Amino acid sequence: MPAYYFQIEKALKRNDYVSVNHRVAALLASYFDILFAKNEIPHPGEKQLVKILKEKATKLPFNMEENLYDLLDSISNFDDRILIEIKKLT
Repeated sequence: MPAYYFQIEKALKRNDYVSVNHRVAALLASYFDILFAKNEIPHPGEKQLVKILKEKATKLPFNMEENLYDLLDSISNFDDRILIEIKKLT
């Protein structure tokens, strides 16, 4: 995951909000892939990921849902808080 962090950091420095959004989406895709694999749950695709994990997974990061919402909120404001939220999430 560190590569995503540095890619997002560079995109923030150049004020490239499309790239930030794209890289955060890739980070989240990997994040969910890891969580489903760790919990040995078949990956359902793109829908209801948080709901399914909360219902079926036994191994989840502390404050996962809150951290996801905080990250998504920080993206809408396009600020350096994005990097802080990524660190909390990962």
